[in-house]
Amino acid sequence: MNRIKGILYSVAMMTLVIMAACSSDRAGDVRGLLQTIPADASMVAVADLKSILEKAGCKVDGTDVTPGKELVKALEASKNAENKEFLARIQNGGIDPSVAALFIEGYNTYFTGFIADTEKFKAFIEKEYGEKFRAEGETEVCGNVAISGDRFWMCTNSNNTVNANDVKHFVSLSEKQSILSNEIAANLEDLEHDMEGWGDIKGCLNSMGLDFTSRASATMAMEAMFVDAVEFMWELDFNKGELDAEMTVHNSKGGIAKFNFPAAKIDGDVIRKIGGSGETYLALAVSPDMVNKLKEETGGKGFSMIGMLAGMVSCVDGTCAAALAVGNVNGLISTTGHGTSDLANALGQFGLTVSKEDKFLRISKGEVSGPLPAADAADVLKGALAGVVYGGEEKPMNLSAISTMSMTFKPEKGGLQAEVKVKGKDSKKNILLALIESAQ
Repeated sequence: MNRIKGILYSVAMMTLVIMAACSSDRAGDVRGLLQTIPADASMVAVADLKSILEKAGCKVDGTDVTPGKELVKALEASKNAENKEFLARIQNGGIDPSVAALFIEGYNTYFTGFIADTEKFKAFIEKEYGEKFRAEGETEVCGNVAISGDRFWMCTNSNNTVNANDVKHFVSLSEKQSILSNEIAANLEDLEHDMEGWGDIKGCLNSMGLDFTSRASATMAMEAMFVDAVEFMWELDFNKGELDAEMTVHNSKGGIAKFNFPAAKIDGDVIRKIGGSGETYLALAVSPDMVNKLKEETGGKGFSMIGMLAGMVSCVDGTCAAALAVGNVNGLISTTGHGTSDLANALGQFGLTVSKEDKFLRISKGEVSGPLPAADAADVLKGALAGVVYGGEEKPMNLSAISTMSMTFKPEKGGLQAEVKVKGKDSKKNILLALIESAQ
């Protein structure tokens, strides 16, 4: 959940960085951006800057972008000194507020977009880096920013370097050499959401800097869960009172990758039966068919520990859910009503108190309480295969303006669709403003 909060915080801050340099009002060319992104990119994200700016309450008038009163108030309420600086930067840029893209190639991450006012943009960048742009062929470079024609590139994983030859290569790509040659990624051209993205699963794992063992484990997990999973697509919208994001895993033929296990659905009544409240709720729906499939997939393939676990959970049948708070647990495991001793003993080894209630195993450790009632968590998680919902108040999000954050996995066309939702306490306020206000 900390990683989810970190991602949401980064989305809010990235949007602010984008807004910090917007000026023009001409239409963006998504296809133009995609044609300069190489086909071997491991991840591509496209943002509709105009939509995001307007939802944040900014007024775009020709070359001027004026932050709205709500945005100013949100930045001031965030209690983050760096956010105050954004107020002074918003009107000093030169970037076209139409569309922009972020992509990863190898171990470098680039942010790219269009320039509306070259002189204004160069002055802004030169002030930021304390140096002047220098010419390298047809490309100009300053710090980690490069300009070619009416386009800019920022190497975001570097503080002061960008390779002009890389930019020259990007500009010279043909359509077949670009990400447009990938039929799935090319769908980003029809930008219908505030942000949309595509990723190559193995490429993304390689670019994350994971060690060999971690990459291998993640790859094996994906292969066990899905049939021919090679790519993923996602979309995100900042709406009034709610952030909505979805992600699906695709196969090599461009279709939804088949989920390798029979999918059950979380029963909200089991979560309500937990009672009380907590900071975080976790839930998973398990069916006997799923357990049998797990045994088949792990048998004789070197997954001895997973195979042993599959044997222990043979008694599980239905929703397993738990409320968490500061290391303490209060949860229920739905079972067939018999053969539960092995599972109960195993849970006891982890310091959990286990008791039997009809066909449920009640697990507990310490006292659990928090701002999120079990009934509210049930409403969010019901119907999903698995999910987590958070309503606590730890950093980096103090949730002063946020009610809950959740991630669920739901059956979709034979595969799984991941859904992320962030709900604000004020249903009339755009969630982007609430995220900024809640950022520490």
